[in-house]
Amino acid sequence: MNHSPQRGFSLIELMVGLVVSSIVLAGAFTLWNTHQQEGFRISKKISVRNEMTLSSKRIQRSVTLAGLGLNGAATLAKDDAVGSDTLIIYTNKRETHSALMTDFIHGGAPAIHVTDPSVFTGSSYVAVKTGANGEIRRIINASGAILMLDSPFNLDHPAATSTIYPATRERYYSDQETKSLMHEGSDGTIVVAKDVTNFQVSFRNKHGGATEIANEVRTVLFSFTGIYPAREGALNSIVFSSTAIPRNSL
Repeated sequence: MNHSPQRGFSLIELMVGLVVSSIVLAGAFTLWNTHQQEGFRISKKISVRNEMTLSSKRIQRSVTLAGLGLNGAATLAKDDAVGSDTLIIYTNKRETHSALMTDFIHGGAPAIHVTDPSVFTGSSYVAVKTGANGEIRRIINASGAILMLDSPFNLDHPAATSTIYPATRERYYSDQETKSLMHEGSDGTIVVAKDVTNFQVSFRNKHGGATEIANEVRTVLFSFTGIYPAREGALNSIVFSSTAIPRNSL
């Protein structure tokens, strides 16, 4: 019986084939991995931008309510810092008030007597308005009609011409360690947005000039920076700026 000759792969040919296949597979994996990483970066960028947009709307809503029910006694304040300013907002959403039972003379003990202590239930701050002057202090203890404050008022507040308001405070700031935008309110502190840093705030008066006087604030300008992964392990950033108008300013 005649057998036709059969030729298989030599060892060299097999090795060459394996090398070529490895190169092709490595190239395909690199392309796939690059595509996956780029998709992750784009997805992260979109997520950060969306969180910044929602955070901006939340801050705008809070600023809009600043000073509600306080008749100009307190509205806004801020603490300056290099990495993160702190925006402070005061409100009296129940729109309740009381009167002083006795005159308050500056330099005295940090305590006030009010005619209706029930309106301060659940409030951590008290704002007093006398004429055009308003001051706010933190309540550290309450005993009947006497409210103990963290510090005395700087001005005289006669009982006949002063009005006292309960106030709640909320704060916005960025935590530099966790790179998160934070909100602190009566219900505690929560993360508003992740991968956000460098929160900056400035106040403008009706002429557009910078001001630090709460009753002169007509516009609140704020900005913060969102960060997301870039190639080679670096970080890209998005700077988001916005404006809010307190509706309860005098």
